[in-house]
Amino acid sequence: MNLKQFFNPKTIAVIGANESEGFGGAVVKRLEKAIDDSGRVFYVNKKRETLNGKPCYNSIGDIPCDIDLMVIATNKHTVIDLLYEGAKKNVKSAVVFASGFSETHFDEDKELEKELLRVSRELNIDILGPNCAGFVNFVNGIDAFAFLSEDRDRKGSIGFVSQSGMISLSLMDNQNTLFSYNISIGNACAIKLSDVIDFLIDDEQTRVIGMYIDAIKDESLQDFETSLKKAYEKNKRVALIKVGSNDKSRLIARNHTGSSESFSDDEFMSLLKKYNVIRADDLEELIYILTSLSNMNLPDNFSHFASLNLSGGETALISESADAFKGIEFPDFSKELADYLKDKLPSYANISNPLDMTVTLSYDADAFSEALVKVMQEDTIDAVLIGYTLLCNIDDPCIYYMLEGIKKTKDILKEKMKPIFIISFMSNTRNQKCLEELLKNGIVCLPSTKYAFSILNKLQKSWFSELE
Repeated sequence: MNLKQFFNPKTIAVIGANESEGFGGAVVKRLEKAIDDSGRVFYVNKKRETLNGKPCYNSIGDIPCDIDLMVIATNKHTVIDLLYEGAKKNVKSAVVFASGFSETHFDEDKELEKELLRVSRELNIDILGPNCAGFVNFVNGIDAFAFLSEDRDRKGSIGFVSQSGMISLSLMDNQNTLFSYNISIGNACAIKLSDVIDFLIDDEQTRVIGMYIDAIKDESLQDFETSLKKAYEKNKRVALIKVGSNDKSRLIARNHTGSSESFSDDEFMSLLKKYNVIRADDLEELIYILTSLSNMNLPDNFSHFASLNLSGGETALISESADAFKGIEFPDFSKELADYLKDKLPSYANISNPLDMTVTLSYDADAFSEALVKVMQEDTIDAVLIGYTLLCNIDDPCIYYMLEGIKKTKDILKEKMKPIFIISFMSNTRNQKCLEELLKNGIVCLPSTKYAFSILNKLQKSWFSELE
């Protein structure tokens, strides 16, 4: 199985291409935006002569060159015949959007999926799906995804694999997530979850692997564990969501992709702990965990924080929220640092950690940088948390002064620079340009306090797990 070739095809044929907003139309729009060379993408639709100014062929056999990847956007009853047609054009890879296979639990649909797998092996065609949303290769600009999303740059280092196409789409719609690959596997009848994990482990552009999992079939559990072990040994971080901790969610997962499992959730958690895998509670947590791991070099010891805030109320909220999480500590500042801060801040300021630095430092880049350098030089501090709610429209310029101060600090400390997180105090839409500038400087803007400390706690705990 050559997934490097699968996800980076030279020629692509969309079967069932059209102008709709459904599968056949969305993938056309995405491919046209992603690939400038019109000689790489071909359309097949018997009911049309042209589409967007390009010819539509009656069959894949009419296309005047070999095809690497078929994207099949027609119903389930057409898929197997199309694979036989594709084999005559040397097709080696296929994405199957169609649903209605084993996930229905009807015997005839289960048999159809078994036949799909048999034909895949007979023809030596690797299949992604069925019942999937395709993939996006952000590294090479190949976009064979089934749903439309905002047109913007999402290239980064998160490799994401999901049994849900809509979960894949949700992550792409988030402001923070930047990908190397986003891959929807659906029922995974041919290309398995472990196959994609192994591909992402070996991919140099992927720094961290994220997953959404409905269920892992019992016969695939050993391969999954082998992949996690490989990721652990290669120091490639993994974070995931897996549903199925209660009877209802297990039933929903079973009806979604046809997967079922007999091992317990406690057994699954033991497996994750063994290989240092972070389990997020929901998508919000997963997004920020992946964003942190992909943008920051986190130290092995990651539990002692300095918290710098702009008001007393926010400082109290930080202390109150963090108290619920073991392993999140705010060491007292050294006498030297406390004396320095007492000299720089107003007489009414209370010198403690978490610190209310008032607004004195936040409107002066040089003063903020000088204080930040001294905080980071404390041996007892592993990372810095800045309490600030980044809004969509920025009228108060203090974030720009603090960002400039952070850049100055990076220039001074260089490799001795410690991680910085911004913690918000409420959920809201954030200024995209400012978010991008923060990420460019290795700073992750976390959600509100309860979420933020749960994320920091899981990031911190993950570094203390050892292979058993």
